[in-house]
Amino acid sequence: MTSEENNNAMSQQLAIAFFGHDWNESTVIKRANAFMAHGAKVTGFMFHRVRRRATAQPKWNNIDLGETHDRSYAQRLPRLLRGLVRAVRHWPELRGAQVFYARNIDMLFIAVMAKTLTRSPAIVVYEALDVQPVFVGTRPINRLFRWAERRLLAACNLVVVSAPDHMTQYFQRIQGYRGDWRLLENKVADDPALSPATGIVQKPAAAPPWVIGFFGVLRCVRSLEILQHLAAKLPDSVVIHLRGQVSETDIPRKRLEELTARYPNIVFHGPYSNPHDLAGIYGQIHFAWAIDYIAAESNSRWSLLNRFYEGGLFAAVPLGRAGTATGRLMQERGLGRTFDEPLEDNLVDFFRSLDLETYAGMRARLSAAPRAMFVDETDTRDLLRALQARSNNKQSVSSRAAAAMEPRV
Repeated sequence: MTSEENNNAMSQQLAIAFFGHDWNESTVIKRANAFMAHGAKVTGFMFHRVRRRATAQPKWNNIDLGETHDRSYAQRLPRLLRGLVRAVRHWPELRGAQVFYARNIDMLFIAVMAKTLTRSPAIVVYEALDVQPVFVGTRPINRLFRWAERRLLAACNLVVVSAPDHMTQYFQRIQGYRGDWRLLENKVADDPALSPATGIVQKPAAAPPWVIGFFGVLRCVRSLEILQHLAAKLPDSVVIHLRGQVSETDIPRKRLEELTARYPNIVFHGPYSNPHDLAGIYGQIHFAWAIDYIAAESNSRWSLLNRFYEGGLFAAVPLGRAGTATGRLMQERGLGRTFDEPLEDNLVDFFRSLDLETYAGMRARLSAAPRAMFVDETDTRDLLRALQARSNNKQSVSSRAAAAMEPRV
């Protein structure tokens, strides 16, 4: 058996109970599908969000824990308790899992409680892709959430983060976490849908105008304000493409409609499918907006934004903010362009002076970068191998402890 076959065989034995906040959310789908693609057996214990009804059933065996609401903390606790009851009713599936994989603090609570109530021997993994604003600050609510998270962290065997600064700046510095952790970046899933784009990357139309793409869940008001300023100052040389789901809590639909009506060079194209539409939408732009201000001095500063990886894969030059983890990564690798504050003025100056030769050089550096820099070719596989090894080790220790307690005759 080759090393690759041995790795696959090991992953195929791994049974994961995946605790997710929304089984129709793109990052949950991405992670569960990646686990299954590498041979793991996934059983979902997941809620779904009322803001976006599911349009298709999950590909994995899914146990629906009910509806929950985004950012509605007061209403969430009773729903979490009802979800816990529903999960525990499926105790055979929980007892059969080797790994409890929880996607955020809510789901970690359910995972830890379910493990306790069912006496499952599974290891507990906490994946924290972001540090939510409620965990950062000095108000009583911030302290309460951090206290609850510390209690749950004590029951974890591993914490998975998408950026090193999440661990060093938050979990270790603020939460005092000293346990094991692993980095799993927000790279593009290695999906068959990407195959047409490997080797041949579609080029955008000749510039100017320079086309900037702001894609994903559109909720960063500050980003929209900066792009609006850029569109107003350079109406003939810059075009802004907006794509994705709009968080109307942050950006009301009426405001978006007024903005696109006022500025012909700002265009909202609506939702898209990830990863199937990535090659097409990134192939239409020159620059990818890899800037975020939702939690400007905490999570936005610590995160490695997925638009860096998507833009990089399709040679759309990422635009980043200096002093952030994303900006630092871009500077270290010599990719894209970062800007100091004030971004509005510095972006206008950049695009006013940008020439085709400079852009061609930035694009060429992206095209020459290794594909694995942007695509999850081995990251998930390696994580599953590590989880399998941890599970095997825990079972071995438990077996030895049980044998030691047996009476000798």
